[in-house]
Amino acid sequence: MEIILNNTINPAYLIGAGMIWLGASTSSHAAVIINEIDYDQVGSDTAEFIELFNSDINSVTLDGYTLDLINGTNGTAYNSFDLSGFSIAAIGYLVLCDSTQAVANCNIEVASSSWIQNGGPDGDAVALLFGSTLLDSVTYEGIGSALGLYAEGNSFAPADSNSITMSIARLPNGTDTNINAGDFSSGCISPGSANMSGTGDCSVSVNPVPVPAAIWLFGSGLIGLIGISRRKQGSLAG
Repeated sequence: MEIILNNTINPAYLIGAGMIWLGASTSSHAAVIINEIDYDQVGSDTAEFIELFNSDINSVTLDGYTLDLINGTNGTAYNSFDLSGFSIAAIGYLVLCDSTQAVANCNIEVASSSWIQNGGPDGDAVALLFGSTLLDSVTYEGIGSALGLYAEGNSFAPADSNSITMSIARLPNGTDTNINAGDFSSGCISPGSANMSGTGDCSVSVNPVPVPAAIWLFGSGLIGLIGISRRKQGSLAG
């Protein structure tokens, strides 16, 4: 079953998105990127998440996509998630998490705490693939000899924190220059919505009105206004 994930457009997103849209058009595969990662929390790691972002003006079906978590010591995947059956709406997000109770706007619950490794001297990586084609990757904390393929720009993103509530996030939101160190910074956690700099929990529940319902509400509003106008005209005539 295909699931179309709803999206929200946030003014903070537009700062970064403008740079993407002003460039040449990209394929739908290139439009989906790893946008935010929170692999380390204060205390136990029970609210981990990875957020994907679709910068395209069209929805993208994720059949054939996988998200791999790469061990920095040997360059092999220690976890892999098949994203087939899901889609991301235009300018939308998809969030994988520990628990929908612990992470706002989570779409895929992996039902396992501590499922993302915490880096270390050799670092670790997250990789998005379509079939065997590497679409995007983020190396964090370091670059071991086995992570060269995944360290965009031969660089790595900063470390997450186990003493401060924060994530590693693309800032501005959705910016991808293929240089991990330049694209990612410390950010407040914002799963399923535009990334923001700072620390703390900036989660915003995203529950947009589905398009058919929005049209119904708009039509109902017009009918209501027409009714009020007619009543006023009737009163004036009387």
